[in-house]
Order: sequence, then C-alpha cells, then structure tokens
Amino acid sequence: MKELQQLWASLPDRAAFVVTLIAWCLLFHVVGNTTFGYVNSPSMFGWLTGWYQLKSIGETGDELAPFIPLVVLGLLYLRREALAAVPKRPWTPALGLVFLGLAMHGLGFLGQQVRISVVGFIVGSWGLMGLYWGPAWLRATAFPWFVLLFAIPLAAYTDGITFHLRLLSTRVSVGLCNALLGLNLERSGTAVFHLPSQGGPGFRFDVAAACSGMRSASVVFLLSLLYAFLNFRTLWRRALLIAASIPLALAGNIVRLMVVFIVGEAMGEDAGKLIETKFGFLTYFGALAGLFGLGWLLREPGDGAGRPPGAACSSEATPSESPRNSQSTVPDAL
Repeated sequence: MKELQQLWASLPDRAAFVVTLIAWCLLFHVVGNTTFGYVNSPSMFGWLTGWYQLKSIGETGDELAPFIPLVVLGLLYLRREALAAVPKRPWTPALGLVFLGLAMHGLGFLGQQVRISVVGFIVGSWGLMGLYWGPAWLRATAFPWFVLLFAIPLAAYTDGITFHLRLLSTRVSVGLCNALLGLNLERSGTAVFHLPSQGGPGFRFDVAAACSGMRSASVVFLLSLLYAFLNFRTLWRRALLIAASIPLALAGNIVRLMVVFIVGEAMGEDAGKLIETKFGFLTYFGALAGLFGLGWLLREPGDGAGRPPGAACSSEATPSESPRNSQSTVPDAL
C-alpha cells in the first residue's frame, strides 16, 4: 500500500488526467458501437460485455479476454516502485497517439468494426498518459498496455485456423498411435474410428472445435509472453520463448488426444470421452512444463533464484529520489 501511495503521489496533474480520462471513456460509452444487430447498446463497453457473456465463449478461445484488464493491473502493480521512479513531465507529442486513437475509432465506428474502436481506445488512453506524464512513462508502460490488446475478442475470425489445427492435431495423434502403439485407428477428416482386430464395438471420436488446440495455444502464448518479459532482459531469449509457445501448446494437445484414444481403446468410448471432457488440463500441464523447462534452460547469467517477478526491469532508484527531477536511468520497458 505504501508503494501505491508513493506512485500516486509521484504523478503530476492527477486531477486533470482523471477528468480527461473520464471524458475519453464517455466518448466510447456514448458513441462507441453501431453494430446494434449483435449487441443492442451504443457503448463500446456494452459491446464488449455482450461478447464476454456469450454462452459459447468457453468454446471460442476468448474465455481469458474478460480477465485481461486484471492482468494489466497486476503487471502495473508489480512495477509500482519502478513506475514511481520514472521521471514525469507533460509531453505534447503524445497527442499524436490520442489523435491516432480517435482516427481508429472513427474508422471502426463508420465501418461497424467495434474491435478497431477498442484498439483505438487502448492507443488513445495510453497517449493520454504520455500527454501528462511523458515519454519515459510511455516506455515503462508499453508492455502492460500491449497486453491489454488480448482483451479484444478475436476468436470469431479464427475459424479457418481452428479447423486446420483440428486436422493437424488429429492427423498427428492418429499417426503416432498407429505407428508407436499399434492401435488400429482410422481417420476421416476430424473423425477418428477404432477398428478392433478381434471384433467388438470399437469407438468413434470427433475432434471438435474446442479440441483444436486454439484455446490452449492462446492461453500458453499469453502466459509465455508474460513469463518472457517478466523474467528475461535479452531480446532473443524473449523471442525464442514466445515462439516456442505455439508448438508446445500443439504438442500438449496432441498428447491429450493420444491419451483419449488409448483410454478409449482399452476401456471403451465412454471412458475416452471422460478423459476428453474432464482432463483437458493435461494439455496445459504438458505445454507449461515445456515452457518453464525451456525458460530454465534459457536463464540469463547471474539470475538469482530469489529474484522477485519483474526485477529484471526494475529501477535502482530509491524512494527518496524525486520522480520529477530524478537523473537516474529510466527503467527499460518490459
């Protein structure tokens, strides 16, 4: 709490910023949405809430989107001491970001593409902070504000990717089960059939959209992004860890499908479906184990085991330094 008080006290022009931010939010609340056929509200925030409340959201890969603002607040909280030490000053060029956000909102509003307006809101609100608190603040908050983009529901545009992931996961899992375990599986698109050699009922599974691996890929990608930027300073280490998240998530999904087929062959179709519906965490467990294992291998020289999260990007400035007049080095953006 003391660090939060210090951060709040270090911010100049607090009242003016709050008033401006409220006006910015009111703009997107009053004239933020023209797609009334989907969500009957003129508010961009109402449109987002409508998407978040869709019954099918758990099957689309957007289930994390409503929680992203909390993740951003958590990132800012972790960096509270460094943010308090950032030199702050008014910076007029940040108006360019505000105007860019307005232009994006105008484009999204006229084109009935609210997602573009959401991006405009995020860009413009970041620009408002830069307008009052300067370029050093913009650099220090660039990563948390980038993470805020994950709050935009995008799964409606990923059907093509989801279908190809389903095909790939099904093809690879069936091939491995047949080649390594001798299971007599046949595939037709995303449907998998077990043909027992000694007769019997066999089983039939259809790899649905929810089992494509898109959901696990989006979750693991976000977690890898947070893990990489909170624990590494070297650009190539960050990039390698983030790039590895997608194949790791895909591998975890393939392993889960193989377990489903193995259990189905040994114990019947109902047992296999139980694994499919109740043990989806196997996908995340395998992918995250690989992610943290790779992170351990990529650990930077001199890393201490007890380093708190975000310490890689924290400042050495002491609380006694004046944020406005400090001559210390500005902390690197996450």
